[in-house]
Amino acid sequence: MTDPIQAISAHEMIRQAATPTPDLQAQTQKFEQLMAREPQADPSAAHAVGHTDTTMTKTLHTLDDASRQVTADMQRYVADAPNMNLQELTARSMELNLQVATQGLQFSACTSVAQSSKNGLQTLMKNQ
Repeated sequence: MTDPIQAISAHEMIRQAATPTPDLQAQTQKFEQLMAREPQADPSAAHAVGHTDTTMTKTLHTLDDASRQVTADMQRYVADAPNMNLQELTARSMELNLQVATQGLQFSACTSVAQSSKNGLQTLMKNQ
């Protein structure tokens, strides 16, 4: 015959749950150490893809490089601005505006293509 179920007070249950165990503390410390480190690329992920870049991957890398270039150009412009005359400031400002507008257009186009691809894939999966 089994023992009858003993009544457990809710306060006792909460106290026990709130008391950290040594194992929980060790896991907490390990988690905090992992979160403090910089993320590293997973080498197995590169092998899974087979080292072939897809069109989307190439596009994203190109877009990322262009974004970094625009940011670097803007920082250089801000640093050089005090030494430029009005004509140079205006010309350089117009170039940067064109770069930013082009970058925004490319980003919007890539976002639209990605959204369209996702919607197409979702429709395909629904129809299966």
